[in-house]
Amino acid sequence: MTSMFRKTFFAIAILAVLSGCGSSDRHTLKGTVTVNNQPLQQGSIRFIPLQGTDSPSAGSEIKSGEFSVAADKGPLCGSFRVEITASRKTGRKSRDRMSGEMTDIYSQFLPARYNSNSDLTAEVKAGENQYEFALNSNPNK
Repeated sequence: MTSMFRKTFFAIAILAVLSGCGSSDRHTLKGTVTVNNQPLQQGSIRFIPLQGTDSPSAGSEIKSGEFSVAADKGPLCGSFRVEITASRKTGRKSRDRMSGEMTDIYSQFLPARYNSNSDLTAEVKAGENQYEFALNSNPNK
């Protein structure tokens, strides 16, 4: 290695360590989710790495409008697509094939732009990350 190459290599390595976003540093995610200005009572949230982000996915249940992912289950630094899902009873029932009992049918009530076709994104940085997702149940807004 040339002297200049070594200096450059070590400078980059030091910057990576100081930035706090090493390849094995997972981070805490916390936040709130509202729908039509009301806390989402129950649902789930997933952070899925976008192209160029080398991280596992992370996610959590949403309860009373809040979610939390501990650092040991959290993602690495980078850019993420966020998917939020929530189901509710449709008022219809279906016969369970195994037990023969009638069970409630549930359906996704959030617009696809928050889950299957999500346009929500988030940046995960070193440390604890706090997010607020204000959703609208009207698919046209």
